[in-house]
Amino acid sequence: MQSGTFPILYELRNATTEAMQLVPILERARTASDLTFSADVRPSLKQQRSFNAQLKVHLVQILAKYAAGFGDYAKSSKLQHHPHRQMPAGYITKQYPLKVNTVDESSIEGQPKVLDNVYIEQMKMTHEDLNDSARPLFGDQHTNARVRGAKALRLEDINNFTKLKVWQLGFGLFHLCLNLIWALLHVHRGSISQFGSLSHWFVVLDKARLGSQHPDYHTLLAALTQILHGIILNAWRDECGHPSLASFAESNPTPEQLLNIAQEILLKHTVPMEEVDPADDNSDDDLEAADESATPPPNPNNDILRQNIVLLTHDLVYVIELIHAISDGDWGRIEDILGNLAMMFRGAGSNNYCAEILHFIHNLKKVWTPDFA
Repeated sequence: MQSGTFPILYELRNATTEAMQLVPILERARTASDLTFSADVRPSLKQQRSFNAQLKVHLVQILAKYAAGFGDYAKSSKLQHHPHRQMPAGYITKQYPLKVNTVDESSIEGQPKVLDNVYIEQMKMTHEDLNDSARPLFGDQHTNARVRGAKALRLEDINNFTKLKVWQLGFGLFHLCLNLIWALLHVHRGSISQFGSLSHWFVVLDKARLGSQHPDYHTLLAALTQILHGIILNAWRDECGHPSLASFAESNPTPEQLLNIAQEILLKHTVPMEEVDPADDNSDDDLEAADESATPPPNPNNDILRQNIVLLTHDLVYVIELIHAISDGDWGRIEDILGNLAMMFRGAGSNNYCAEILHFIHNLKKVWTPDFA
């Protein structure tokens, strides 16, 4: 069997000669400061509010999809996602497929040969044509790591093209989604006997072919989506204030009321409770000092099932927002959650994709000129 690389060139929508100049970008990279968590990684208040607003719409859309009597709400103008930086309606990125080449690109030495094949051999360009302009290169994390390795080996080469400095790296969104759900599977898989774990839900839903470390993307995404939708629908039953969703629908709630209830669901069903330290000897004293009529705060250690489900729901809402933002072509919504995604990858032990996102945030905020970014 002979494997190969199938390169595709994409036309940049707003590219100009001035925006693509390499020298200003390299100068900013040389003088750029490091990222700080509070200013660069942690989402701003505006980004947090935007993400929260998108999640409320997701929750209402789930209700409208499954509960009878709520179908018309899905079309309400007040219950749609708020565009942040969306592609123009009807815009289609132009693509230019090139010849497959059989260069082994799975190594630091092979990756530059693939780029040479594309631009020098197939497109008949010269180093002079390529030396002064920056070019985005979006790939999976493994490809980006190989390009960075080749850059390190070629620091003393003859020009910016052979040094690979012209390539400005970004991650492919499909691979981001793929590795995100694999990471969450690793975190929440658990065992069949652990209620609230993914293994438990897979058995309940009779899901197959999900036992491997890296199952099929579409199969896993469909299972996670179904699990999330079921959890959210049950949360609507708990929080709607009616005996059933049918009677809730008959009350004709306004879009504003639905959004308010969606906010309550987010607070109660997606925000994990802080675990109580069993070694804290002051907890009993605090309860004795409290008013006897007051209800003590819930102890998450006493309800592991609920805590597991809340933790799972918290992570899965990021998946649905990322998937829908990509589908809607709204890069602003993706950028709103990049910092949190980096933290999720780090918490799951996926250090490579955490670092990949941090590299990208650093370029967006400190290296690339605004017109280029």
